[in-house]
Amino acid sequence: MLQLTQLGFYIGINGCSLKTDENLLVAKAVPEELLLLETDAPWCGIKPTHASFKHVASKFSTVKKEKFQMGYMVKDRNEPCAIIQVLEVLAAIRSTDTNTLAEQVFVNSQ
Repeated sequence: MLQLTQLGFYIGINGCSLKTDENLLVAKAVPEELLLLETDAPWCGIKPTHASFKHVASKFSTVKKEKFQMGYMVKDRNEPCAIIQVLEVLAAIRSTDTNTLAEQVFVNSQ
């Protein structure tokens, strides 16, 4: 990762990038000016077994796909709205405000 950021490459982080404590250390080391957020929907959501889960503040109600209802996420399916969870984790491990980090990531995406 260090070699890529030294070359000016942007690094995208999604839920699968935040599974282990080691992953969290790497994600924390990505320079904020080169950081992008992803959901990688419909896969790679942050799960209760991931090291990052303890930093997630936003929770979404889910139902099994056979019982789909508007306003609920399908269980075990990652949706674009879950990008807030990736932001919450990255802000927490960096000890920064979610709004401040979101603004920087938005600038990075332009």
